[in-house]
Amino acid sequence: MADRSMKRYRNFSGRIGLRSGDMQLSCSGCFSAMVGLYRSLLFLGLVSIALPVVAAGPLRINTGFTPPVSGLLEQIMIEAFKRVDVEMSFYELPAERSLKLVVSGVDDGDCCRIPRAIRRDYPGLIRVPESVYVARFSAFAKRPVPEVLSWNDLKPYNVATVTGWKIIVNNLRRVSPATTHVVDHPQSMFEMLQRDRIDIASFGYLSGLWRLKQQGLDREIEVIDPPLAAEPLYLYLHPKHEGLAPRLATVLRKMKREGLIEQLTMQVLEKLPLIQ
Repeated sequence: MADRSMKRYRNFSGRIGLRSGDMQLSCSGCFSAMVGLYRSLLFLGLVSIALPVVAAGPLRINTGFTPPVSGLLEQIMIEAFKRVDVEMSFYELPAERSLKLVVSGVDDGDCCRIPRAIRRDYPGLIRVPESVYVARFSAFAKRPVPEVLSWNDLKPYNVATVTGWKIIVNNLRRVSPATTHVVDHPQSMFEMLQRDRIDIASFGYLSGLWRLKQQGLDREIEVIDPPLAAEPLYLYLHPKHEGLAPRLATVLRKMKREGLIEQLTMQVLEKLPLIQ
């Protein structure tokens, strides 16, 4: 029976072992192998922590702006990311959704936002410390247009804007007009104005003029001058791309010195005869 207990067998690794006396030797070898594997895994873990996170594909940069401003911002971003040698894809999304996708880390950046409109609700986002574009935010009304020179002048009116346009939404909350409507799409907002369901629509200056032209409402509705606000816009990145922010700021400054951003802006304006 003792000799039978020493019968050879083939273990899971294909090695030849013994059931009795050799068991201790076999276990000792297994222990040494496990220690070696643990050390290897620990080393790989430390290396992975030390290395920077590399995107699986092009960075996804969103904008909540609509044409023609979205097209201008896309051209600026294409050139800026090209100069820092980073692949980028640009997407036009509803403004609020764009921010939430970047905050969650699903997407990589939002172009572009006003710092004080973002700081309170999204403090974790990384601002590229150089402005991309100066946007104007305006009131629109049916002719004859009322006199509106500031946000406070909106108080007696029924006013609408679009979800995610933080500077407008925040100022309407502060002023508290007669009624405030925050809708999902600019098309719906201007239809409400055309049907006299509201008195004033508030939106981006260029985007509003573009939308009116597209909807065939530019003969009924006009922009009120001067704009309610003119604010510099900044690119915001998810924290995993914090190291990219100073590099992008440097190339944006250089693009301004070269006159490239002004040139791209003029190309957009030339396509909008209604603005000239």
